[in-house]
Amino acid sequence: MNTTLTATRSTAQQAEAVRAGAGRLQERLARRAGLALLAWSRAAEARRLREDPRRRAELQREADRLRDSNFTALALLARTL
Repeated sequence: MNTTLTATRSTAQQAEAVRAGAGRLQERLARRAGLALLAWSRAAEARRLREDPRRRAELQREADRLRDSNFTALALLARTL
């Protein structure tokens, strides 16, 4: 029996299993990050509603900028999956 071929096949299978596990982990992390971002966004919006209108507009612009930045980062991360 050729043990070299068997060992290579086993190593390739292990590598594939590690890649699959890493992909699932990245997906779970991206999902959790998305949910955390949504919760943060909703909490930020609730805080803005309690503050004065000028400050609310300033915070809205900043929140929109940060949200766009975070969504872009998540999209780039998801693209690598």
